[in-house]
Amino acid sequence: MMEEEEGAEEQQRFSYRQRLKAAVHYTVGCLCEEVASDKEVQFSKQTIAAISEVTFRQCENFARDLEMFARHAKRSTINTEDVKLLARRSNSLNTMSETGHRLQCVRMASLWRPQF
Repeated sequence: MMEEEEGAEEQQRFSYRQRLKAAVHYTVGCLCEEVASDKEVQFSKQTIAAISEVTFRQCENFARDLEMFARHAKRSTINTEDVKLLARRSNSLNTMSETGHRLQCVRMASLWRPQF
């Protein structure tokens, strides 16, 4: 009986993982379509699948790192400090974070107009 429950739980985890992979694949496909129409290029199905797989694996790595950062801080919940630490460790995330911050500053500056 115990083995059946473990098997059912493992099957449920596998199914959930497959749904997550499908969602990543769908999102990557949509983004590739946008880029393709904007840049007048084409992406093969194999390229989209490869990008999807790499993206999924990178997300798994990020999730493991975030869990370890929280655990190291003796917390069971991941918070923004963990995400900031992850971003500092990843050049691409750090660049995106800095770009986002600059864009936010530009937006705030354009909204701010002194009233006299």
